[in-house]
Amino acid sequence: MESVALYSFQATESDELAFNKGDTLKILNMEDDQNWYKAELRGVEGFIPKNYIRVKPHPWYSGRISRQLAEEILMKRNHLGAFLIRESESSPGEFSVSVKSHRETGWFQVVVRREPLGPCQAGTATT
Repeated sequence: MESVALYSFQATESDELAFNKGDTLKILNMEDDQNWYKAELRGVEGFIPKNYIRVKPHPWYSGRISRQLAEEILMKRNHLGAFLIRESESSPGEFSVSVKSHRETGWFQVVVRREPLGPCQAGTATT
């Protein structure tokens, strides 16, 4: 997710990220602290104060909504394959993708792997 700096920020700690007003920062993590986000700017990562930025919303990201509300939103759209991404209700910190098909919506849990995948063996599938 991207954000735009509303103000300049000078880092005072080694884990903070300095930036200038107008910079576009990539948000890496919004979960660890209610006042600070982990972000990246020009290949450097660090923490930034959330009140110094404005997060650019993605049109397909709906945040914390229920699966039922996601289905209602998608059923109002006029094309097959319409989708949205929302925060998972059953797995905090993860995401779900809801997709409109002919008469209903389907949903898929997004699984984020923090470690590299090993080689796949013939006849097995990974999800």
